[in-house]
Amino acid sequence: MPSAEKLTEKILYWLVLDPQAQALAERLLTRFHSMVGDLPASADHHHSGPGGLYQHSIEVGLRALEEFEGDILMERKPDGSVDSFRSSRNRPRWQYACFIAGLCHDLGKVFEFNARAGERIWHPLYQPYSDFVTSARTGLAVSWGPDREHGAHARLSLLVLHHVLSGADLDYLGLSRLVHLLGSILESHSPANDNPLTRIVARADQGSVEKAQPAIAAQPESKVALFLRALQELITNGEMRVNILGAQVYVSGRKAAVVVPLAVQLARERLKSRKVVLPPNDHLYNTLRNARLVEADNRGYCVRTIKAPGKQGPVSLSALIFPTEKVVPAEIIPTLPPMQFEIEAATEHEAASSEREPGVEENSQ
Repeated sequence: MPSAEKLTEKILYWLVLDPQAQALAERLLTRFHSMVGDLPASADHHHSGPGGLYQHSIEVGLRALEEFEGDILMERKPDGSVDSFRSSRNRPRWQYACFIAGLCHDLGKVFEFNARAGERIWHPLYQPYSDFVTSARTGLAVSWGPDREHGAHARLSLLVLHHVLSGADLDYLGLSRLVHLLGSILESHSPANDNPLTRIVARADQGSVEKAQPAIAAQPESKVALFLRALQELITNGEMRVNILGAQVYVSGRKAAVVVPLAVQLARERLKSRKVVLPPNDHLYNTLRNARLVEADNRGYCVRTIKAPGKQGPVSLSALIFPTEKVVPAEIIPTLPPMQFEIEAATEHEAASSEREPGVEENSQ
């Protein structure tokens, strides 16, 4: 992953619209780092190592700025009409609000830790984490709290914003943008929202998590690894057919086309019987893509259209393209009858009309 210093450089570059915003952001990042220190972002998921919370937060802040590029959030006059001049003039302030929303979307996770130094207990409401560590006179012990509530950190983030935002930040943002900023952080994990900042932060958050997925997918008991093992098991048992008419998997040399959503549903049902629940198809496909386990086209979409042999001639199917050895057991590969499939290029209409997240397809549900 890029270093925090490189990410900070990119953040300041994106804020080039207004030197005042750059200066404010530089100081704000210092306060934010002091607030979260070297705490992880999760116990055993993404960014779970030391400093993971800071790394994930600045990644989301940067991605939020990238998502914001080209947008102008419309401001309105008292009569309800759009004030184009004011909207354009305040674009740097909206951009800065978008950055802060991304940076602080997980700030409330600091409440999920138990940090002690002898008899002293860290209370995030009153003191940044780095200040507590610096003042610790005896051994520091940090652990995840037992009473964490899923999703509660979004609401808790608002309680510690005073450690990060300065009076200069509030003056620069103005009241209307501050209201949108607070609403965005509060609903940062609920993208079905009218707040445009919320939608930008949700996409940025997903992008940062997906970027960490290759390491997660490599873990033997990750859901990606269990999914691949389920495919191999179904093929070995003859419950998933390969290289025959109407098959769920087609192998041509080093590439295996796994027909979706049918093959995924079979694997999902097998794992569900073992109390393993796979993520929704679109998230699963994105994870496979970001773990570099499936091919994506030049737009980043990993659900491809293939042409495979059918009774009445070639048929078009939706499929994920894996390296053959990832889904077909090695001992079965030499026994497969030869069969060719072709990967179709995306049509100009599909490329022009598609505005979904890379890897998320209409037929992925």
